[in-house]
Amino acid sequence: MHLRRLFTIAWCAIIFSNVSAQDLKRVELPIPEKSETYQTVPLGECGVLLISQAGRNAYNVQLFDTNLERRWSIDGTIENNLDYVASTYDGGSVFLLFSRYRSPIYQIVKVNIGPGFVETFTINTLDRFEITDFKSLGYAIFMAGTVRDEPVLIHTNLHTQQTKILPSAIRGSNAIQSIEIDTTHQLVNVSFAVKNRKEIRIVAHTYDASGQMHSQVMIEPEDDYSFLSGKLQILSDSVKLMIGTYGYRNMQSSNSAASQGMFISKIVYDEVQYTRYHSFTDFANFFSFMNERQQEKMERRIKRKKDSGSDLKLNYRLLVHDIIPKGDQYVMVSEVFYPEYRSNNNNILGMNSFYGNPYMYGSPFGRGLYNPYLWNPFYGSRGGNSNQIFDGFVYTHAIVADFDKDGQLLWDNSLNFDNVKSMELKEKINVQVSDEGRTQLVYSKDGAITSKIIKGKQVVDSGKKVELPTGMEGDKVRKTSTDDVDFWYANHYLAWGVQRIVNPSGDVQSRGRRDVFYLNKITF
Repeated sequence: MHLRRLFTIAWCAIIFSNVSAQDLKRVELPIPEKSETYQTVPLGECGVLLISQAGRNAYNVQLFDTNLERRWSIDGTIENNLDYVASTYDGGSVFLLFSRYRSPIYQIVKVNIGPGFVETFTINTLDRFEITDFKSLGYAIFMAGTVRDEPVLIHTNLHTQQTKILPSAIRGSNAIQSIEIDTTHQLVNVSFAVKNRKEIRIVAHTYDASGQMHSQVMIEPEDDYSFLSGKLQILSDSVKLMIGTYGYRNMQSSNSAASQGMFISKIVYDEVQYTRYHSFTDFANFFSFMNERQQEKMERRIKRKKDSGSDLKLNYRLLVHDIIPKGDQYVMVSEVFYPEYRSNNNNILGMNSFYGNPYMYGSPFGRGLYNPYLWNPFYGSRGGNSNQIFDGFVYTHAIVADFDKDGQLLWDNSLNFDNVKSMELKEKINVQVSDEGRTQLVYSKDGAITSKIIKGKQVVDSGKKVELPTGMEGDKVRKTSTDDVDFWYANHYLAWGVQRIVNPSGDVQSRGRRDVFYLNKITF
């Protein structure tokens, strides 16, 4: 473990040493007057950080410990008219990013968790830079984005405040899909989708904190396939995994991308050992989100195709999580979603409207990040037409699959979402794997937590729902605007969101209506 991380954990142990754990606790905070809500950053045993922006040049950060007691609160200032864009946590500090739309000026606030103070840095990037990703590694900042639709990777040393463009040296049209931080090895993995005619391959560059390239990995698809997304994960000094989605090459076009399944590649000493392709039709539970009649119809169609020596052509959107190593096996988690649109007369356009504006919507405040990972940048339009209004991402189900060391599928299971919808695309399901081989799946909806426990193909506990209590007796939740849940530490989860609560029968203090941001600590 890195020295900075060890120091942070030690500091957290000191400042929180007098805290006694509780099984369930809730904190309610009033919604800031000039801000929609709070940005929440769980910090494991160090607690949780809340960020709010009120006014044109002011922000506030608060640290709550693991018992949801406020430890400190800091008010800070930024330049006028800067919006909150994103935050990133590297295991040591939290970095906040503020900017204006397409402005080359960015302000970065480094929040030092233990002692509770902030440092502010101002950097210059490029004119018309549209940022898609923001990550930190100590005082090194990596930002991905586009300038006039061309991909750009920027590295900034906050100590010297020097910014440089990192050359990709990749032939062909390319787009940056993701930036992943490896705090164990102090490296940054950047994945590119590279198009050459009809073929798309995935190239991953690994950089150190100074921005120097450490290594390069290239994964090329088989003749009939084209990769649609990919992300690199380092498991050890010698072993890496690339995971993502693929489709049939002849089904891709200039205005649509058809994904057929997931792939997994194992790289040892930067040499590709294998690439395995797993069609959605090979999963036992991929179509379990359908009703019984729909599943039977789908199974018949799949069987007819396989009997004839081919495969049923499919198209699903997947948000792929990081691999979870389990001994010499790999657990892969993916969430299936589709973007939904409505017309100007409020009619929902639905699942046929897959291709539209590839940006992230619904930032708690500010404008948020552009996100090319939602759609492959070489397929689909860059924006919707005048008759379409983006109406959120609908999550249908999540797939959990276990692969052996050779990338072969051992088992899969699923969890169906109950009409979960979000204005921003992010991981909704939390997955924790125990030493006993049990896997717990947890997600939130309407202020309640749903969990499912599986052991391989077996369902141990299905659909347990936990209603989160409010702060006062007699409360009735009228509306839950946003809600999230994330694994926190040990066997504790953290849930948060925005609710409108009425209390017609409480005492004088609790009676009436209130709009609150809530934090709930849950122990399973």
